[in-house]
Amino acid sequence: MNAPGDLVDGRFELVERLGSGGMGTVWRARDTVLHREVALKAVRSDADTVGVMRERVLREARALARLSHPHVVMDHQIVDADPHPWIVMELVPGVSLQRRLDDGALTPVTAARLGRQVLAALRAAHAAGIQHRDVKPANILLRPDGDAVLTDFGIAALQGTTGLTATGEFVGSPEYMAPMGVPPGP
Repeated sequence: MNAPGDLVDGRFELVERLGSGGMGTVWRARDTVLHREVALKAVRSDADTVGVMRERVLREARALARLSHPHVVMDHQIVDADPHPWIVMELVPGVSLQRRLDDGALTPVTAARLGRQVLAALRAAHAAGIQHRDVKPANILLRPDGDAVLTDFGIAALQGTTGLTATGEFVGSPEYMAPMGVPPGP
């Protein structure tokens, strides 16, 4: 188990846990070589899923490496360490859109501005052959200036690669997934 003060790859000192979800944990870390703060993402795995989860982390890093867009989190590097790899990313100061929405509704103008920014990020991803597959308020960070940044490409599908999802297996957040297998209405 990781704790503040731990060093990853002899370079990245874990400072504080920023968040945790179904797939992994994101840490604020200090890059002791470049003297900057970064975000480090580690993916949870157990003995049965370690290979698939390792491939998901590598796929997320590869997806992010294909993108350079102001509304997509920047990928710095991958650290392939045991027991799991880490993704070193830009640290986006601010809060998630989910946390912002917990404080109350957005104005229509703000909602439209953020929607356009997320749409621009998704267009850039699609142009690079990437389907995010988990767009939700918790995966959109808001910079201090209010701009949106799309994060968490952990279950992204990359054009030209084989799938990691088994037949009948669902990945993503059910409350934000498009309906599947529902016949169209009249």
